[in-house]
Amino acid sequence: MFKICPNCGAHNTATAKFCTRCGTSLAGVVATAEKAVQRSAQPTSENEASTANTAAVSEQSSVPSSLTSSSAQNQPVTPQQAQSQVTPPDNSQQQVPPQPASTQTQSQQTAQGPAPTAQPYQQADQTQQQAQTPPEEPNPTVEATKKYAGSYWRYLVDSIKHPATVTRPYHQYFGLTSLAITIVSLALTIALMTGSAVSSLPGAIASNVLMTFLKLVFLVAVLMIAVVAVYYLVVNGMLGDRRRSFLTFTTEYAFHCNWMVFFSVFTLLMQMLGMINIGSIFLIWLLLSLGSGLFVISGTYMLFTAQSTNRFDKIYAYLIVGILLVIVFLIIMTFGLSSILGGIGQGINDFGRSFNF
Repeated sequence: MFKICPNCGAHNTATAKFCTRCGTSLAGVVATAEKAVQRSAQPTSENEASTANTAAVSEQSSVPSSLTSSSAQNQPVTPQQAQSQVTPPDNSQQQVPPQPASTQTQSQQTAQGPAPTAQPYQQADQTQQQAQTPPEEPNPTVEATKKYAGSYWRYLVDSIKHPATVTRPYHQYFGLTSLAITIVSLALTIALMTGSAVSSLPGAIASNVLMTFLKLVFLVAVLMIAVVAVYYLVVNGMLGDRRRSFLTFTTEYAFHCNWMVFFSVFTLLMQMLGMINIGSIFLIWLLLSLGSGLFVISGTYMLFTAQSTNRFDKIYAYLIVGILLVIVFLIIMTFGLSSILGGIGQGINDFGRSFNF
């Protein structure tokens, strides 16, 4: 047998006058058996059980501080003091049981409205990425040509500033490039001058003159390469200076006479702009003479600045170079001039036949 507190539902002994949990008076409470208590103590629903528990917690929190202090000081509390100090529970201060996190999230989403989905933005990003094409890789040939042109320009500038001193190694084809620019520029200049002169002639004569002009350009190109080759053979073979290959030797050779590149390009520009007259022709021949003189002087300079390893005298080497150049010149002119003169004679005959016709 025991008494059930009407306030907090705690079980007390049958002889208790006050609740041992909350201090409520049990004077009018009748002691009941255990089975009856279990049937009556079961809440009708989960909400009533949670309400009873919440009321018990509120009653415990509403106990006056005097009871706490008296129990801390080990002073006995009389039933009258406990009953007078206990205050009825305040239903307005009852704690609401916490809601599950899923319920709170749903309530927040309901209050804020439906959140915008990121799917359209993701689809837009994917479409943009697919639309972006990978950057085109640069053409290796074009990049190499740009690099070669920039290095060759620096080679020209260095040769103009200090034509007698090669301060750094250069590309081995720069010398051939300088010779090619000079020959092509002079050839185009002569072609433009010749073309304006023979424009009124018949087609057969004009084609004959053009063929003769091409033979002359080829002859000059072979002659320039032959001069460089003669100097290289003497420096490399007779003086024993084997520091450079033929292409490297040609690059240094042209380094000392690169002014002829600018002279030939200048004459070509004058011809293209129509600035060729009697006074300008004298200037053109002067520039061409200076270019030819620099070409010959460059070979002599290369000969006397070579590092001789076999004690061969450089004066004798120069004399041998002179003899070899005369021989080469005679050979080229013999075969080249014969073809050129034959073309000129054929052109004159064609011109005469056109008048007789």
